Amino acid sequence: MPRELDNWLENYMALTENSEAPPIYHLWSGIGAISSALQRKCFCNWGMRGYVYPNLYIVLVGPPGGRKGTAMRIAKDMIKELKLFLGSDSLGSIQALYDEITKAEANYMSAKGIVKTHRSLSIWSEEFQVFISERNPDLITSVTDLFDCPDSWHYTALKSGVKDLSNCFISIIGAITPTLLQTKLSSDAVGGGLISRIIFVVGHGRYKAIAIPMLTKAEEKIRKKLYEDIQNIANMKGPFKLESAFLNTYAQWYESDDRSGVSSEQFVGYNARRALHLNKLCMIFSASESDEMIITKEHFERALAVLEYTEAQMAKAFHGFGGGFHAAKMAEIFQWVEEREKFSWQELLKRFYLLTMPTELTDFMDTAEKIKLVKKTLTPTTIMFDVVKKKEEIRGSDYLNKTLFRKMKEKPRY
Repeated sequence: MPRELDNWLENYMALTENSEAPPIYHLWSGIGAISSALQRKCFCNWGMRGYVYPNLYIVLVGPPGGRKGTAMRIAKDMIKELKLFLGSDSLGSIQALYDEITKAEANYMSAKGIVKTHRSLSIWSEEFQVFISERNPDLITSVTDLFDCPDSWHYTALKSGVKDLSNCFISIIGAITPTLLQTKLSSDAVGGGLISRIIFVVGHGRYKAIAIPMLTKAEEKIRKKLYEDIQNIANMKGPFKLESAFLNTYAQWYESDDRSGVSSEQFVGYNARRALHLNKLCMIFSASESDEMIITKEHFERALAVLEYTEAQMAKAFHGFGGGFHAAKMAEIFQWVEEREKFSWQELLKRFYLLTMPTELTDFMDTAEKIKLVKKTLTPTTIMFDVVKKKEEIRGSDYLNKTLFRKMKEKPRY
């Protein structure tokens, strides 16, 4: 069935422009929506690596009131309309997760006429801390293992015996504040590998003020077309094919030395799995454009641009992690500082007087000046701080702005 729109994600970004949430949140919520819609019916055969499925673990990180939930709900509402299996907003135990996966059993017929069973579950949780807390070590282990969508997975229930959860697929998009991430993140989540499977999407609060965020008639038409097209995406099944130009470009990238990823010790495991995240994104970007299920060089370039654009801020999700209360306080203050252009000593003191003593705050700001985060100026009445904005050179950012964010500046054409 022909698509209504030329690119689902581009038009989704245009739809969500009149929103207070940061565009990066909308981008990954849209990516999460396509991931959820594709389910375990779609895959890519990577030979000796096995099948790769388009599920993702996406976590939006930002301050309270940063509109994480706003961005998630727009995409989640579309997934709800598709009548796909959605997990509970808050899973309190490993048994609850297993029960959700069991309920998600469904069938589809392959191109060869074979009926296949899959258990595809989409979880949209604004309380992601339940997945990473030390109170749920078994939940952390299971969510980590299930990321690879195993063909065979069984567990033993005390009352009902062995349960079969084979051919499962979990796609998660969650939200958390930096403070909760610092306090709830367990050593099992980091050391056990869950962090390497998560794409942390960092935002810095409300993007802009929209008093009346109502859709125009033109935007309503776009939303209707988006829903019709994501229905088509949810009906897709079978393997994605890899175009020769894609294979050549991907091989050059994979074998090059320039694949560092995120420069942070918390992301060593993530960097090792970076190619896998990219493989999954390539499927999603292909599905965003058509039902042909062909992955091209252009899909690779777009996926890499989005990943690099996101990774530029990703380490900030862990500022202060593992460094004790002193480091956590400094991280919270520096995050507040980075979100501003300039501020006075009085503003800073008023904001953080309950967190730290003035003498310690002075030491923190001396450090901020030494690392060139701020430039201090003395005035007759106070101390002013100008935030030093560094222009980060992100490979692919120009390409990103010309594609996914392109329609955000255009007038609707429908």
